[in-house]
Amino acid sequence: MFRYIALSVFLLFLAILLFRTFVIFTPDKAIFEACSSTSDNHSLNFDQQRLQAFQTLLQFQTISYSENRQNVEEMKKCRDFIKKHYHGLLKRYSNFVQLHSIAEYSLLFSIQGKNSSLKPFLLSAHMDVVPAGNVERWKHPPFSGYADEEFIFARGTLDDKGNVFTMMEAVQEYLNVYGQPLRTFYVALTHDEEIGVAGASGVSRYLSEQPFGRDGQFEFVLDEGTVIMEEAFPTLSNPLALIAVAEKGFLSAEYRVDVAPGHSSMPTIPTAIGILARAIDKIESTPQPSRFGQGPEMSLLLTITPYLSFPLRLVMSNMWLFGPVIQWVLSLKPGTNALQRSTTAITLINGGEKDNVLPTSASATINHRLHTADSCRRVLETNRAIINDDRVTARIKTCSEPSPISPFGKDVYAYRVLEQTIRQTFEQSREPIIVVPGLMLGATDSRSYTNLSKNLYRFSPFIYRHDDLNRLHGDNERIRHKDMQRGLNFYFHLIVNNQLENLPEPKFKSEF
Repeated sequence: MFRYIALSVFLLFLAILLFRTFVIFTPDKAIFEACSSTSDNHSLNFDQQRLQAFQTLLQFQTISYSENRQNVEEMKKCRDFIKKHYHGLLKRYSNFVQLHSIAEYSLLFSIQGKNSSLKPFLLSAHMDVVPAGNVERWKHPPFSGYADEEFIFARGTLDDKGNVFTMMEAVQEYLNVYGQPLRTFYVALTHDEEIGVAGASGVSRYLSEQPFGRDGQFEFVLDEGTVIMEEAFPTLSNPLALIAVAEKGFLSAEYRVDVAPGHSSMPTIPTAIGILARAIDKIESTPQPSRFGQGPEMSLLLTITPYLSFPLRLVMSNMWLFGPVIQWVLSLKPGTNALQRSTTAITLINGGEKDNVLPTSASATINHRLHTADSCRRVLETNRAIINDDRVTARIKTCSEPSPISPFGKDVYAYRVLEQTIRQTFEQSREPIIVVPGLMLGATDSRSYTNLSKNLYRFSPFIYRHDDLNRLHGDNERIRHKDMQRGLNFYFHLIVNNQLENLPEPKFKSEF
């Protein structure tokens, strides 16, 4: 009798696992036609003329070194090139296209729509780049814009002049094909994203005085961000497009120890450096608590689950049972570990005055990137408990709280249009693209636009392989010609698709 009951319970348990595995999700059908690669009005080609213009843009050394230190002369040249290259828009469409200078070097294009009752949207990218580092490690000079048959090499191709150029070319193409849009939209090209917020803050202030900006009712804001990844997850053969619906926070804190002076011939133990070293070791060896399931990472994993192979699909479909195992697996790699918790990095250390004098003080700077479920105060309290030594004091150097999580899903107009435009532009014949909400690990200009809309999304329309990730802010940054073409068509179709007043009712089909 007992065996019969145990077997029945086991079979019921197994049935629940399998039911969740194979009935958890039904992919929806794209509502727009696929993007054509022909020369009709609904497709753009990254031709030789566009390549040459893009190369010119890349040759401006618009380097942001640190706060209040930029290559200003090069930024002026870059700004003036963009104004000149797209001057025809202002001339031909002067009745509804305007250009505003923001914080001297940033640019804001305003394209007024025919229907003033439709909420506007904002597209944003930045012109500045980080330093190239050791140029000897580059295959081609970092500001040459060298192009072979597959790639264009230069600092800024991925971050963020690829977005600047494809965005502006798409706007120009749209206006040449369709003329004045129904819906108003803006394009912001900022000059200091890598080191500050003057450009984006200026854009935000200006737009907050415009219709729908006063009360934060923009339809959406799209900034640079997460990308399309290939081989992004074990057993997943589909390309994965991540739309960042939130952005991690930033906390930089100095930890300091101060003690009485002394001579090294009669040392007191521990010294200030010794006390600090123990504290640093504790912080570095004790991760911040996992916030798994409290941010967008859960929706990301659930969305890809139907496309995974068995038995991983069974595990991911039943997080209520296998959640701790999944957390452990995520913690094994820095990239996935950063999705589930606030990260910790010791970035600066200082101590000692002379080799025969006991240090009176020692300090270290610890940088945290905050999960959306954390806060600066919460992380500092966790650190204090981990260190458990009142001789170590903390001082906040910089605190930027995590962004709110923007609405996402099939019932959110802005997210839905963005999702379907990605599918329309990037759909592949063999493996359909999967679009998921994600988390932006770094900081973007979008943090300055929170007053304009609750729908803040971060996405760059380029396909990354694993080796591309290290090129971002690293050596041999490059972009594929094909990605530039995809970028052109993504932004073009995004503008076209946002002329709808309402989305068509989505149709659903099962994959089984």
